[in-house]
Amino acid sequence: MRRSLAFCALVCGLWFTAGLFAPSVMASSEIRYDVTMEGMTNKLRTRLEEISKTVLLEKKRPPGSIALLRRRVNEDIPRLLQVLKGEGYYGARVSADIDTKAEPVRVMFRVALGPSYLLKSVEIKTVDQDARPRVSLPNPEELGLHLEKPARARAVLDAKEELIKHTRKQGFPFPRIVQQKVIVDHAERTLAVIFSLDTGPLAHFGSTSIIGLESIDESVVRSEIPWQDGDRFGPEMFSQLEKELIKTGLFATVQVKLGETFGKDGLLPVTITVKERKHRTISAAASYKTDEGLGGTISWEHRNLLHYGDRLRLTTTASEITLAAEGQFRKQQFLRDDQSLSFTLRAADDRPDAFRSLNVYTSLILDRTLPNEMVLGGGLAFKAEWVEQLGDENRYGLASVPLHLYWDTSDDLLDPKRGGRLMLAFAPYYDAFGSNLSFIKGQLGYSRYTQVFTKPSLVLAGRVNVGSIGGAKRDEIPADERFYAGGGGSIRGYPFQSAGPLDGTNPIGGRSSLELSAELRLKIGEHIGFVAFLDGGNAFTDSIGDSGENLLWGTGAGFRYFTAIGPVRLDIGVPLNQRKGIDDDYQIYLSFGQAF
Repeated sequence: MRRSLAFCALVCGLWFTAGLFAPSVMASSEIRYDVTMEGMTNKLRTRLEEISKTVLLEKKRPPGSIALLRRRVNEDIPRLLQVLKGEGYYGARVSADIDTKAEPVRVMFRVALGPSYLLKSVEIKTVDQDARPRVSLPNPEELGLHLEKPARARAVLDAKEELIKHTRKQGFPFPRIVQQKVIVDHAERTLAVIFSLDTGPLAHFGSTSIIGLESIDESVVRSEIPWQDGDRFGPEMFSQLEKELIKTGLFATVQVKLGETFGKDGLLPVTITVKERKHRTISAAASYKTDEGLGGTISWEHRNLLHYGDRLRLTTTASEITLAAEGQFRKQQFLRDDQSLSFTLRAADDRPDAFRSLNVYTSLILDRTLPNEMVLGGGLAFKAEWVEQLGDENRYGLASVPLHLYWDTSDDLLDPKRGGRLMLAFAPYYDAFGSNLSFIKGQLGYSRYTQVFTKPSLVLAGRVNVGSIGGAKRDEIPADERFYAGGGGSIRGYPFQSAGPLDGTNPIGGRSSLELSAELRLKIGEHIGFVAFLDGGNAFTDSIGDSGENLLWGTGAGFRYFTAIGPVRLDIGVPLNQRKGIDDDYQIYLSFGQAF
């Protein structure tokens, strides 16, 4: 019995000791090595390293012997050759040496690229010869293939997809490449590509069915459909419809799908599947600006009030310079599918440093959507108000006929990176309270956005805004209808509305204004961004340039934190033309969305 116990203890002791020393024994059997590659450009070397198992497993999984290392290296050579062929080096050769005497072991891949093979010809054959007159075949350049240039495999694969897209755009929804043939001529060091294309049948739109509607009338969806029964199929119409329906704010998802079986009428049916959003929304926003103080907005919106996409929005705004309540009802598809009618009612107590205005405003505006994202609108408006400035009190009843043109090609409302925004507004005013005051007010604004780089994202943004009033002297125009400049949405670095004519330190506004802005917007990663900006402009007593006032310039930097909805903006502006006793050393602006 004692011998059995002693034997078991000896076995356990040996097992435990082996466990302690096994890792060091295993570690000592691992082959540590370094890898180098020569005979190529840095860019090509990076491509090869990305697919080389010898490189990728160098630190993660060292081989247990020289034989396993040699096997890993030899298996890499076909992979490297495949990449080189893909870059147009069809005559390339790859060899590898392993220096086992070095410490660590040295692995050397030697690449002899040879000449880059050039693309000699691209031929597209249609399987059904009867279809050839009906389809226009693209030239190689339209597919991204350039003759007498290096024949890269990626370009050939991309060209295959482009050929499919090109054929679909001509009304053939089911094209396919039945054969792709690549002929390599090593003697001439050229490549020839032959695509065999089966266009499939030409298709026309048939009946359209809509799935998923709950509270929205079907006419809301049908009014956005850009085709009619019998029109030739066009895939771009699907993406256009999906985009327009999402823009209404009524749907969470939209999917447009073409049927796969022709009907008895020879047409292909279409199915639109939608999922409605919640139609009621409560939102809140807060802002802080050194010159305007703390402010906030609370709004409630119903986007499908009468089941036709009609909107009712109620908003309250409170800050140190404004207390306001506003309601707006927007009737969609008014008399025409491309028209809307909006009724607005607003009551406010506006009290910036420049003036105080107690006012009630109402308007009825008809908007029509034009091609290319343009909106043309006009209507009637009336504002009854009491205005005080520098102790001078007046009452007005301003009747006006506002007209406007909006053109928005930007890609995002709160964080645009591409496109532009044009705003043209014009309105004649008449005081219905008996003063015989009349004047004409016009504004023109344009913003442009250009994405210079995508990773990291670098956007160059610019803005210009011009305004002018004619038909009355500056002091005859109500103080809240004059032009002012300065502040977070105007010329940063200067107090709100202070960049213009002053009475002492009090802004009194002008008959014209000019604002200029340039921003460089850098986004690093998913959430962090930085901005550098330069703003300039002024408000002028009379016409721009006739009053003797010079432009005031402000500059600064900002921080952006990007959320799922849009960026949170923090800007610090510094006046470059600081006026003693008027301008502080800096201004701080905290709000939601980009400055413009």
